[in-house]
Amino acid sequence: MSKDVFAEVQRLGAMIRELREIRGMSANDLADATCLSTSVISNFERGQTDIHLSTAIQLLRYMVLTLADIGEANVFDGFAIIDWAEKAYRFVDDQRVLKRIMVRLAQKEHLFCPEQVLETIIMLRLGQPVRADEELFSYFEDIETFLSFDAYLVLLARPYLPAWLVQHIGKKLGTCSSQQVPIVQIAQEQYHQIVS
Repeated sequence: MSKDVFAEVQRLGAMIRELREIRGMSANDLADATCLSTSVISNFERGQTDIHLSTAIQLLRYMVLTLADIGEANVFDGFAIIDWAEKAYRFVDDQRVLKRIMVRLAQKEHLFCPEQVLETIIMLRLGQPVRADEELFSYFEDIETFLSFDAYLVLLARPYLPAWLVQHIGKKLGTCSSQQVPIVQIAQEQYHQIVS
């Protein structure tokens, strides 16, 4: 492997580590989700080893990222979905706050998948013409582990989701290992009422 190519691999590992830390995830969390060893993940993040592309895609998928996201030079600057989703949840009935979040989303050069979902949900909450379509549904259907912002998103989106998907989310929340996060517990309680 040429020095230039390995430098790219090292940058990818560093970006994955940065995003993992921003989201409050440990290397053990990634190891559990991907069936890799913690040492393989740590060595990759530190740029000491390479991994297969399929393994890198698996790590990205767990963190709700795509290769297109990685292709953006500054995608990790200001991963604001955590703050925006919380604020939208706290001020769900305040259209001024929701509109300000929409302005911030519009200012971003590239939106992560969860940010695109938040944008759709806020548009729905503001009564703007937008479809709650397959892209929105597939995001929630494919979630394996609910992180804080995912829990905010499911609570915000609940009125716009079909009954089958609400039940599906409720079942996944019931088996969620992130129960120590308070907002995930709140989402579990609300969705548990539907599944029971």
